[in-house]
Amino acid sequence: MLKGQAVIIKIGGSLIEHRQEIIRTIRDSSRKVLIIPGGGVFADTVRQRNVSDTAAHFMSIAAMDQYGWLLSTSGIPVTTKPSINRTQILLPYIHLMKTDPLPHSWDITSDTISAYYANLLSSPLIILKSIDYIRTGDNPASTLTEGMVTSDLDPAFIPYICSYGISGQIIRGSDIARLARLLEGDKVPGTSFGSTI
Repeated sequence: MLKGQAVIIKIGGSLIEHRQEIIRTIRDSSRKVLIIPGGGVFADTVRQRNVSDTAAHFMSIAAMDQYGWLLSTSGIPVTTKPSINRTQILLPYIHLMKTDPLPHSWDITSDTISAYYANLLSSPLIILKSIDYIRTGDNPASTLTEGMVTSDLDPAFIPYICSYGISGQIIRGSDIARLARLLEGDKVPGTSFGSTI
C-alpha cells in the first residue's frame, strides 16, 4: 500500500473490546482514514428477529451507525457523508437509505458495504477482523481469488471486489502493532486482494 495514501478501514464488530486501542492507532497515524463500522452485537440483534430482507438490511445498517457512535467515543468524529478529506467515522445509514446501491440480503454485510465505499471513493480497503488470515475450510489464504469460498467474509464480498478491482488487505485488528506498521506502509501478515498490497 502506498505510504501516506488515504484508506478506508472497516473495523469488525468482533473487535469491540479492542476499539480504543484501534482508534488511537488510527488517530495517531499520518494517514487520512474513513472508518466503516461493522455491525457486531448490534447487528446480531437483527439476526435474531424474523423480519423481511429489506427491513433486516436497513436495520443492520442502522446497527453499523450504533457501533460507529461507540467508536467515536475514543476520539474520532463521525460523518454521514462518504469522503476521505480527513480521518472520520462514517455513519452509513443516511447515505445508503438515499442511494440504496446494494441488494437487500444477508449475503451483504458490512464487509461488502465497506468494499462499496472503497469503490465509490477509489480507495484501498483495510478490513480488521479477529483472525490472522481468511480461511478456506481450515486453510489460511494469503490472497483472495475469484471463486474462493469462505465463511470469514459475507458471500457477496469476493465477487464484489473482483468485479470492481478493489485492492486491500484483511488483518487481525487486535494486533495493534501490526495495524500501526500497515498504516506506516510496511508489509504485514494478512490476506491481500487486488494490486496495491
